Order: sequence, then C-alpha cells, then structure tokens
Amino acid sequence: MASALASVAATAVVVVHLAFLAYIVLGGFLGLRRLAWLWPSIAATVYSAYVTLASYTCPLTTLEKWLIEAAGGVPYEGSFISHYLHDVLYPARFERAAWVVAMAIALTSYVVVLTRRRRPAVV
Repeated sequence: MASALASVAATAVVVVHLAFLAYIVLGGFLGLRRLAWLWPSIAATVYSAYVTLASYTCPLTTLEKWLIEAAGGVPYEGSFISHYLHDVLYPARFERAAWVVAMAIALTSYVVVLTRRRRPAVV
C-alpha cells in the first residue's frame, strides 16, 4: 500500500514539475491579465537559470527520485529534463538551444507585458 502511494506521489511530482517548467516559459504572459502575476514568473525564471547554470539539482527532482525509491523502483540517473524531455520534445544535443529558446520566450513575455502596461489605452 505504501509503495503504491509513493508511486502515485512520484507521478504527481512529475506532473507538478512539468507544469512548473511550462510556467517558467509561459507564465509571464499571465501578467497581461494582472501585473502582479509577472513577478512570481520572473522569480521562477531566475530560479530556473540558477538551476541550469549552476548545475543545481531541483528539489522536485530529488523528491521524485526519493518517491520512486520508496515505491520500490530504481531512480533514473541524471536530471529531470534529460530523463523526460530529451528525445521527446527535442534531441538531447539541442538542450542548450532549447533552454535559450525557452528563456527567450519568457523574456519576451516580460517585455510584452511591460510595454503593454505603459501604452495608454486606445478607445
């Protein structure tokens, strides 16, 4: 029973992790609805850059691997992204390019939000 719960929890962590990655890339656009939504997105993007550039292991990856082990499985080697996204969304050899494109989309969302906020409304 405990191993089944750990397995379900590990799957939930994967879903949350994928949602967080999507939020990092696209979350800035929520600032078009309300400017306050922009700041958590910027923080998430800065955190993502830190994790990537400092080769830091995300706590969600550590938690998922621990839950896999608690469920009786063997945790995967390497990062979450290399395990789930390489050769699914893009070939592994394009990891740096994929990261640069994701960051460019995030930064573009911030520019779009901030420039739209500064323009006077057209009636």
